[in-house]
Amino acid sequence: MSFHYLDFLVPVTCLITLILSWKDINARYMSICYLLASAICLATLNWAMTKPIGFYAWSMSMHALFLVFVFGRRYWAYKFERIKFFSDAYEHHKYTSQEACLVIISLICIISNFVTLVEVYLYWIDWLDQAYYKTYVRDLLQKITIVFTSLVYLSFAIKTLNNREPNSPESL
Repeated sequence: MSFHYLDFLVPVTCLITLILSWKDINARYMSICYLLASAICLATLNWAMTKPIGFYAWSMSMHALFLVFVFGRRYWAYKFERIKFFSDAYEHHKYTSQEACLVIISLICIISNFVTLVEVYLYWIDWLDQAYYKTYVRDLLQKITIVFTSLVYLSFAIKTLNNREPNSPESL
């Protein structure tokens, strides 16, 4: 069964997170960065699907790109601090527990895709008779991580909404 519709689940939940947490500059900047990484991923997905073995290298690079956005967010805010949005984002930057979860998920995906890349290559050169990991583990693991990533994004939006003070101007 194809699960390409799941490829849109993370960007949609990230967009929902962006809307729900718009007034929090840190959440807004984080969501915009992650949406940019998702847009790059979705823009290159059709090309990657044409590469039977290279697809797994592409998948590893997309998760690595996500990590670049996670850890580069503060640096880019500093570099563009002449712009008010980036200045505010730099001043209010903080890493969240949700980001830590997303980093762990990305690392799991990178390792899983590396194992799959090696296995599929060995299968391609006839060193293996069957690609068991790819067939029975990787695809299910990818589905689970996509759903879990979406839940982490939504939990971030809920956390951001709950952190507003009831009588503050942000909550009105």
